[in-house]
Amino acid sequence: MKRKLVVLMALLASLSLAQTPPNTDSHDITVKVPPVLRLSLDATEYLFDFTVGTSVANNSLGFPKATKAAYEAFLDDASKTTQLFAPTSITFDNTSISNDYGTLRINTNQAQWVVKINTITGNLATPLSNNRLKVHAVQDAGKGSSLTGGPGDTDLAAGTNIIEATSNGQGRSVYKLYYLLEMNINDAFPSGSDYSSTITVELLLTTP
Repeated sequence: MKRKLVVLMALLASLSLAQTPPNTDSHDITVKVPPVLRLSLDATEYLFDFTVGTSVANNSLGFPKATKAAYEAFLDDASKTTQLFAPTSITFDNTSISNDYGTLRINTNQAQWVVKINTITGNLATPLSNNRLKVHAVQDAGKGSSLTGGPGDTDLAAGTNIIEATSNGQGRSVYKLYYLLEMNINDAFPSGSDYSSTITVELLLTTP
């Protein structure tokens, strides 16, 4: 009888423990992060205008800005067959900016990335051509490095990589983006009216 009572008490105790609410519980914590590749350029147009301007002035890289006076000086210089010119002016989203380069901003959480000339819409009319334009990138802050070499070394061409980070590229990087135009002493332009030709360049930030 005593033994049965002990067994009964043990059974009741186990049932009591089984019915006691638990004092622990669990839950999930989920973190979601998208891949970020953001590229912005504050310049909307680089203008090379040789029809105006009575003075010769250099840009921050030391190249003459495209003006009528600078072009006529080049034509009068028997020692040169080609000359690289900087833009006459640059149009910016913010009209208070007056730099002689565009500011390219890269924001990303990727360790490796590349900025390339993705597409070029149009072709500069004869006697010029798209490869007369030279692209030059200079690091101002952040990660990566320029692939354009010295000023005038890199022709403008679709598919050309101009800036690259091979590791630790996360965060914010800033580059100065220049364009130069090569004029040739043998270029023959129309006589009836001013020459005018426009192309559109699209940049792409992507992972290798």
